[in-house]
Amino acid sequence: MTNSPITSKQMIYCTVVAQNYLPQALALYESIQRIEPHKDLVILVVDGDRRDLEAGRPGLRVATTEILGLSRRDVLELAAIYDVVEFSTSVKPLFFKALLQESERVAYLDPDMMVVSPLSELPALLDEHGIVLTPHFLEPIPSSVEHITEGHDLTVGIFNLGFCAVDRTALPFLDWWWGHLRRECLIYPLLGVFVDQKWVDVGATYYSAHALRHSGYNVGPWNLHERRFRNVGSALVMDSTGDELRLMHFSGFNPADPEAISVRLSVDLRGVGEASPALGELSRHYARDVLAAQAALGSAPKYGFAEDAHGERLTKRTRRAYRKQLLEMREGLRMPSPFIEAEVGAFGKWKRRALFARVGITLSDGAIAAKYALPDEFNVVKKKMPGFSAIRGRLLTAGRVRR
Repeated sequence: MTNSPITSKQMIYCTVVAQNYLPQALALYESIQRIEPHKDLVILVVDGDRRDLEAGRPGLRVATTEILGLSRRDVLELAAIYDVVEFSTSVKPLFFKALLQESERVAYLDPDMMVVSPLSELPALLDEHGIVLTPHFLEPIPSSVEHITEGHDLTVGIFNLGFCAVDRTALPFLDWWWGHLRRECLIYPLLGVFVDQKWVDVGATYYSAHALRHSGYNVGPWNLHERRFRNVGSALVMDSTGDELRLMHFSGFNPADPEAISVRLSVDLRGVGEASPALGELSRHYARDVLAAQAALGSAPKYGFAEDAHGERLTKRTRRAYRKQLLEMREGLRMPSPFIEAEVGAFGKWKRRALFARVGITLSDGAIAAKYALPDEFNVVKKKMPGFSAIRGRLLTAGRVRR
């Protein structure tokens, strides 16, 4: 027997995963049950139906992509043009809109988060602002910090979208956000795009989002230099502000090696954990939760949209070429889906024909990179080659990301 649908709640917590990341989502659920057992968590699984996980887990609801209000064809197009990270982040606005039909407020938590204390500030903040975001950093980064610089924000965005909260007044923002994420939720640093995050740098200004300066929210590997915390009685308290730790974000965390803290950054953070007993203890606690969930679930399946229906891997370039084709097609026409058995043969024929499109996208990236990697040589070629600007212009349109 599954849980009954959530109705008329003041606040719903939610997250998005593929099946291979379900252990982290269940660890998040366990932390919510410990800290805020009256709160419900809705897990959207993008590549399968795992509503069986609701049994025996009060307050848990597992949704499929049907909740998004898209046709099956539209969902499969998203799965074809995006990799697992891009797909999972692209659907957030539609997921939030669906949940806002049931609840006054929605808070998104990345599946690799741990709720450490109640998120008690959120209702009042949402009543005042409608959109609440957390910046990666709250203070200037000293030059002595080795593992991160402020250039991080220039690459991936001011706000970390592992956490955000909205209420019903944010619907215009969600519609605007989806307008970009439907086809532009890309990991594409050459064009200044990083999935859902860089778009929110723009939308935060348009829609007057609130930048939360409570230092206990969304503490992760990137901001540990300014978010040291210690045990004070039964609470974990930030050294710099006295704020209580609310949300710990275990981004890039390997539960088999909790002392390493994260594998995402370019330096070893093992020493950070060793220097902070409270962080080390929390990391080991989280690792136990994830490992217990892994043991309960068994071996993790492959991402459901990593391969076409014949078992051939979809490369990034193939996905980009498929996206370009969709953007250029006349209304009423459709592409063969790599995930439908009856259409995968036609998809294979398209892929062979699209070889030049895939090469063109690669050359497009090269044309962008050359300007910045080889600026002197680039200017020489530009001056000496007739028609250079026209050629480069055609290359830049190959990626089909609006500028």
